[in-house]
Amino acid sequence: MNKESITQKLEEAGFYNDKSTLEKLSGDASSREYYRLTNDSQSFVVCVESSNGQQNCDFHKVTNNILDNIKTPEIFYYDPQFSILVLEDIGSVSLKDFYEASGISKHIQAVEDIKKYQKMPLEFCMNRIFDREKIGFEFDLACNFFLNQYLGVSFNTQEAGIVKEVREFIIDYYDAHRDVVCHRDYHSNNLYVKDNTLFHIDYQDMRVGPKMYDLVSLVDDCYIDFSDEEKKKLLLTYDEKFYEKYGDDYHIVQVQRTFKALGSFAYLKIDKNKEGYLQFIPINLHKLISICEKSSIEVFRSFSDILKRGLDD
Repeated sequence: MNKESITQKLEEAGFYNDKSTLEKLSGDASSREYYRLTNDSQSFVVCVESSNGQQNCDFHKVTNNILDNIKTPEIFYYDPQFSILVLEDIGSVSLKDFYEASGISKHIQAVEDIKKYQKMPLEFCMNRIFDREKIGFEFDLACNFFLNQYLGVSFNTQEAGIVKEVREFIIDYYDAHRDVVCHRDYHSNNLYVKDNTLFHIDYQDMRVGPKMYDLVSLVDDCYIDFSDEEKKKLLLTYDEKFYEKYGDDYHIVQVQRTFKALGSFAYLKIDKNKEGYLQFIPINLHKLISICEKSSIEVFRSFSDILKRGLDD
């Protein structure tokens, strides 16, 4: 939808007048577009998707479901046919920005908020789960776009067998751990701090999955390189006996999430020509190799040798 059409729709809805301005904002990895609407002394964020867009529809539904003790932007207007949302403006200070300026205090709160998601009824996810199809799709995408196309790695017969075994191991784990509500994309660029309040966004794809899913997303954030001490503090915030109770589960989700992220970064470059995510590939590739090398799971250690071939090439 062009800017003129958006302006016209906002004017019809009473949000735009001759003193208003509409400024394009940088978007996320989706096809949605974002604008900051300034109107007299007020400002709003406008999210636009193609007509009858599913993501804005889901965002609207999930926002109305989320419990009050998780802070989300207020929705002032929603038109499902034109797929326009007018939202509370929560500013431009992401949790990543806050961390770089002030440390992990708000990350600690974000860990506590994960527990709030995990207390929600599973039906809040509208029958979306991390099923075999979803996890298999994400794994295959990473193999195709990251390993094959981006790194140029091809598999011999033995390596193809290892990759298949890793894929089935991960899928089986997720299939057996339909435990809690997961935000699904819970990292420092989807959490914002305004007036010392932590706001959550981009939760429209909530799914039922493992307890460690959102924790891995936050603590093993692809966009922040925490120190070991910071990671330990965040994990122990989740549970004082974290390593004893959840260490193995965290490790498996860590492998899946990091590989999935690498696949997404490569896909956004190759298929969508979005180069901004390439800067995050080297550190996350080295992290994934290190995680797999040290794993107690034999097939993960074998997988690390395939990943290292990408470095050699």
